[in-house]
Amino acid sequence: MSSPHPATSRTRVLQLLSEGHPAQDVARRLGIPASTVYRWRRSLDVPDGPPPAGGRVQELEAELLLHRRTIAALNDVMPPKDVTR
Repeated sequence: MSSPHPATSRTRVLQLLSEGHPAQDVARRLGIPASTVYRWRRSLDVPDGPPPAGGRVQELEAELLLHRRTIAALNDVMPPKDVTR
């Protein structure tokens, strides 16, 4: 059974989905039924929407830990000045 949509449409759909465009918007933009867009997305496991923030949170926590260790090391070498106000 052949598809009524050319292969270039499928490629374009998957490209737009991978860029984070919602499936409904992609379907409307390209004039393809939303059910087709969802089926193509499901066939290749392309996520709908922005990626989860879990990886970015871990990256920022690691960076924060690095900064805290750097500050602690600098405090050992050069303690803060005695400041009175």
